[in-house]
Amino acid sequence: MGTIRHSPQDILGAGFLEDRQAPSGRRRAARQGPRASHEARVERFYSHGVERYGSFHDNYLNFGLWEPGCAIFVEAAEALIERVAATIALSSASVLLDVACGMGSQDRFLMRRFSPRAIEGLDLTAKHIAIAQRRNLYPNVTYRVGDACALPFPDGAFTHVMAIEGIVHFNTRERFFREAHRVLAPGGRLGASDFFLGRPPRTAIEERLLRWCSAAWHVPRENASTVEAYRAALEGSGFADVHLEVVSDRVIPGYYAEQMRPEIRRQLYAIRGWIIGRLSHVIDALMYRLYRAGLVGYLLVSAQKAPE
Repeated sequence: MGTIRHSPQDILGAGFLEDRQAPSGRRRAARQGPRASHEARVERFYSHGVERYGSFHDNYLNFGLWEPGCAIFVEAAEALIERVAATIALSSASVLLDVACGMGSQDRFLMRRFSPRAIEGLDLTAKHIAIAQRRNLYPNVTYRVGDACALPFPDGAFTHVMAIEGIVHFNTRERFFREAHRVLAPGGRLGASDFFLGRPPRTAIEERLLRWCSAAWHVPRENASTVEAYRAALEGSGFADVHLEVVSDRVIPGYYAEQMRPEIRRQLYAIRGWIIGRLSHVIDALMYRLYRAGLVGYLLVSAQKAPE
């Protein structure tokens, strides 16, 4: 793997000032336009009730990898993260960028399991980052608010980039791939889990259901990619050694069963409020229906930036 062009101290130090050094006019311009409004909608959706999460689901937000015999959500969530990290050979020598890091639970798990040299967590939702910072016990783990499609890091800064599920919201997925490729050192690896389009809609009803689910969950239409289009987007962004593993049957049914449990629904309504909690429940049910119809699937992703 290639040499990192910037030290972990550079990455974890003064560079993490959340654009405070940028001219105010440039910051205002960055928040304007269609992309900014999409990002604002995503942040609002995920901000509802964050302060009431407490220890619910250990603050994991992913769907989980439900291997045979697994019946506990946190175990499934950590199995998914471990699988992605192992696929890209995360190790004690790694400098990791965790994009869409949520409230930081996965980074604490990665530190316990893989002990990387440094982790930088980035998330669009400021409330997520505030909780991640408050609960962080590791001096070599740092967090900031940021846009996955305009990563505020220099070229070649990381040995690894991970993105667990948040990619589906990025505006767009392909922009993120280009940014991930840019910030990886030569030979660096990208690992992710994400949703994909299993097949095009065959009827007007399927088309409307897919559009409604995408709109309600703030998924850009450009991100409705088949596996073949997904691979082409990665390769078109400069990645090689692309591996895509479809694991829909080990992810979506287990997550749906967990979310439909009455006690989980009650807790989510209390956390997120009745309106957003109910909307989230409807999205989960619709997602499951789309999965059963073969329209939506889930895959694990790994790819490499070419060595020098």
